[in-house]
Amino acid sequence: MSDTMNIILIASFSVLSVIMLVRWFLNRGKVMIQDQQWSYIRILFLIVGLLSILSFVTSNNSFLDYVRLTVMVIAVSAYMIVRDGVGEDGLVSGGKFYPWEIVRAYDYKELKNVVEVYFTVDSTNEKKPDEYTTKVLDFSNESKDILMRFLEINLGRKYTRMKKKTK
Repeated sequence: MSDTMNIILIASFSVLSVIMLVRWFLNRGKVMIQDQQWSYIRILFLIVGLLSILSFVTSNNSFLDYVRLTVMVIAVSAYMIVRDGVGEDGLVSGGKFYPWEIVRAYDYKELKNVVEVYFTVDSTNEKKPDEYTTKVLDFSNESKDILMRFLEINLGRKYTRMKKKTK
């Protein structure tokens, strides 16, 4: 790989790893009920990490290659330790914390292996205060009863059946 591409990847994954480590540090202990660990994006990141580790020993690498591979493994590891879920003060999605006060509504859907919970979150952008986003977290069926009681206590009056998108 060229030196320019290595430097670009080192910078990108360094920024990603710093962001994820800061989010992990700030949200540590805030999640009481964790989401299901193995989503598609987590599996993809794990594959990237494993391929990076594999390329440490299987190819002829330069110094910048080793730095790039090390930074990629750190970024993947940082992403894997950041867990999404709900807690007493709010929810964590993508490593970002959202307090219950800005959660507008929630809904859930029971599937075969998971319970999908949809949270409608108000915008924190002062320029666009009317916008909102929907965060989706998948929880295991084993924690369903605890999760439902927890949501009823913290967001009981905000339960809303959301319209499902039809194709």
